[in-house]
Amino acid sequence: MNGRLAEAEILYGRILEAAPEQADARHLLGVLCGQTERVEQGAALIGAAMALRPDAADYPANLANILDAVGQPERAAAAHRRALSLAPDAAESWYRFGNALPHGGTHLREAAVAALERAVRLVPGDHRAAGRAALLLQIMARPHRDAGRRVEAAALLERSVGLLPEDAGIRFDRAAALYALGDRSGAMREFRHTLALAPGHAEALSNLGLLLDETGRTTDGATACRRALAVQPGHVEGWVNLSAACETLGRYGAAAEAARRALTVQPGHAGAFSNLAGALGLMGRVEESLPLLQRAVRLDPDDRDARSRYLCALLYRSGQDGAGLLEESRRWAERFAVAAPLPPPANDPDPNRRLRIGLVSGDFRNHAFSFYMEPLFRAFDRSAVELFFYSTATAPDAKTERFRALADRWCDAAALTEEELAARVRRDGVDVLVDLASHTAGNRLGIFTRRPAPVQVTTAVNIVTTGIDRFDACITDALLAPPGEEAHYAEPLLRLTRFSWAYQGPPEAPEVGPLPALRNGFITFGSFNNPSKITEETAALWAGVLRAVPNSRLLLKYKAMRDPASRAHLTALFACHGVSSDRLELRRPPAGIRANLADYNDVDIGLDPTPYNGHTTTCEALWMGVPVIVPAGRPQDLGIARVGSAIMVSAGLSDLIAPDAAYAARAAALAADRDALAVLRAELRSRVAASPLGDVPALARAYEAAFRTLWRRWCGAGR
Repeated sequence: MNGRLAEAEILYGRILEAAPEQADARHLLGVLCGQTERVEQGAALIGAAMALRPDAADYPANLANILDAVGQPERAAAAHRRALSLAPDAAESWYRFGNALPHGGTHLREAAVAALERAVRLVPGDHRAAGRAALLLQIMARPHRDAGRRVEAAALLERSVGLLPEDAGIRFDRAAALYALGDRSGAMREFRHTLALAPGHAEALSNLGLLLDETGRTTDGATACRRALAVQPGHVEGWVNLSAACETLGRYGAAAEAARRALTVQPGHAGAFSNLAGALGLMGRVEESLPLLQRAVRLDPDDRDARSRYLCALLYRSGQDGAGLLEESRRWAERFAVAAPLPPPANDPDPNRRLRIGLVSGDFRNHAFSFYMEPLFRAFDRSAVELFFYSTATAPDAKTERFRALADRWCDAAALTEEELAARVRRDGVDVLVDLASHTAGNRLGIFTRRPAPVQVTTAVNIVTTGIDRFDACITDALLAPPGEEAHYAEPLLRLTRFSWAYQGPPEAPEVGPLPALRNGFITFGSFNNPSKITEETAALWAGVLRAVPNSRLLLKYKAMRDPASRAHLTALFACHGVSSDRLELRRPPAGIRANLADYNDVDIGLDPTPYNGHTTTCEALWMGVPVIVPAGRPQDLGIARVGSAIMVSAGLSDLIAPDAAYAARAAALAADRDALAVLRAELRSRVAASPLGDVPALARAYEAAFRTLWRRWCGAGR
């Protein structure tokens, strides 16, 4: 009890030498081993004590506490159940049982709620149990889960707060519950209230850090996490949340290190594995990240976001085939897309009336896809369609306000459960509901399983099937999904008669500058893509280009270039392919759209990654006069490996498409004639603007026609 554990261990040992059947000594020695991180030794000792005294309820209870502390919720649950079978009226044991289980998946959360409710019944004034039960009920009702128990949870939570309004623990539970429900402003208020009552509350500091990160105040969030860890260095969630904040800031090496620190505290923490995988993937170490994401999924199979993250990560893996991707997406859908459909909608089946189009996305903000979506939505014929925006963005910004101005109706949906959002869509009378996110962050795929609208479509923007069979179509085109690709989609394909992508340069774009090689005396190749796309295969392809063009340089720009670990990885990657660091420029991006686009005035020729091609970055390069050499791809490739060639075909620049074997030679030929390259640079913006790639109104008409076709199909089905 006085902390003299080494002496206590010696004495326990002497007792057991003299009396091997002394159960209490064996039990307490096991507890001591657990306290000193010898978990399995401690568990064995307590197990032996339990065999000697099978009626002792405190033995399995202490075993449960040890196992929970190291992140083994299944084993801890079994020990708790044994303790409670021996002492079923022990309110404190029910409380500890319920408090121990929330990280073990939905089935353990359900058991935890039942245990805490039992504690409340045994001691009606136990505000701790009431508050924790409410918190878990709220967690199970977070935006992508069933909200059926929300009323019960709210009643328990208000009861616990009313009993002790100035109790920091209760305030923290309330804050966590509000966060779980998506009420970020309420959660922020309650976390700050908690810290006013208990400035050193590590959990409140850590959770505040996560919330600040999610709402766009990431630097403040990282500071809050560090404060939590200064108070409690072993606080696993503090390390996990610090990892997330560092990832947002582009400090991927620090993000990976924080995740590793979390895993030293709790080796089985699913979130830490997921964060470590994310950080490594963003450095370009995708092959290392995939097994870690698989581990995260195995540890918490109920975490749908981790499974979606794994699904999206597969797109970066060389050799990934469409059949495997479909199989993985179907596994996701079988587990998470299980909500029953709503009753058939009562929309007016007039085939020619103005249509209500619902658009669901977390990217109505300053995001790469916003540069594609905003001009497209602006070009829609409002006499033919009304636009209903359902934004799941947690950190809205100035770009969000531009989207809001385009909406006939706007809904901030980040705090809504999928059940509530589906009900909102149904009340709004949406005719065609469009998924713009697939499995990317902020998606609300669960609402589509409920079929709140007569027609439901997803788009090929993200080039990954949802795995859900309740869509009426995936809108794509023959360039991205040529004949035969139907077998790799869970959704029926509806191909537009043109490329399902168009680009219009933003008004902030600067003028195209002169060819940089004319002032530098050497060719500068460049790519402003995410380093996740710079795979071994890509590095080998680009290194071949640099070898083929003597004295040339490669300019890479992304926020990862602020990170020493990312820079070191890229430098080492290219060194393995014979490219020295003096031929690389790893540039940090400046602030603002205009300044970022102006950096293309330092690039002569762009290079496209493989297997995950550039999207917006390629279009931006062309708009700034930079031709991009794109890989031709192979018949077995996924759609993401066809994007580059689809862009070039649509822009009338098919001569920039090159198979791998001819990639370096094509780049070298383009670099060799600088006069022709300068002429092409001066013409590219006008050529793109005049091509199908730049014809945003034509794409809007194509989408309107697709929506109308699907709507008339629904009307003609006799509904």
